[in-house]
Amino acid sequence: DSLISPPISQPITMKTEISFQSADHTFRIFGDLYFPDDFNENASTLLPGILIVSGSGPLDRNGNAPTMKLNTSNRFAEHIVSSRSAERAIAVISYDKRGTGKSMKKDDKNLYYRAGMMDLVADAIEAVKYLASDPRIDRKKIIVLGHSEGAIIMPLICKGVIESGLEPVFGCIFYCGFGENVKDAMDLQADAVKKEIRELTGPKGWILRTVASEEKIDRQRKDFFDKVNGPDEPDFISMQCGLVKQSAKWIRE
Repeated sequence: DSLISPPISQPITMKTEISFQSADHTFRIFGDLYFPDDFNENASTLLPGILIVSGSGPLDRNGNAPTMKLNTSNRFAEHIVSSRSAERAIAVISYDKRGTGKSMKKDDKNLYYRAGMMDLVADAIEAVKYLASDPRIDRKKIIVLGHSEGAIIMPLICKGVIESGLEPVFGCIFYCGFGENVKDAMDLQADAVKKEIRELTGPKGWILRTVASEEKIDRQRKDFFDKVNGPDEPDFISMQCGLVKQSAKWIRE
């Protein structure tokens, strides 16, 4: 419960559920579109819009994963649109990543795990298209906010938006992105774990060195990448008797 952050109480917003087609038109992506509740739809002034592209993991439109409720995206949206200052009236859109929330494909329970980086890019471009098609939005002032994974794919989103014939993205907000590729990041993480186990003293250190030797860690990492880069190029791989799944396509891309 300590990891659960409640939404802002009594937000001054209009929130509407929206949906749009995936790039391959095989399922619909669902999300929420936020407007200030005092926005005059009959006014001639168009609002800029912010698109939230969330980080890695099975995150829904609110920024929540099944095991961790942080309410990051909806809290950000509510904060941004709750201001009644005409100078900063902004609309915000967030959506369930493919395979999460309501963005599901019939008869494909592994849709989330099949997703590669380029699938996520395509989904974000479709979200920009949807936002640009709203008559209340200034299509020349659409901003993309990418968190972590969303920040990593931001340049590809911006490039894809232009190639789709849309107005170029007006601005980008890079939030907690990183510049390493996934393999290098995982290698650094493994090296840090090995160092910590090597330096840990007492019974706990002895037990960890017994059950998680450096050789075992290196072997597991090698086996993992051998599966990811196998000749059949699987979309995802299963580990621990199928209890854990990982998108191999995402890592390769």
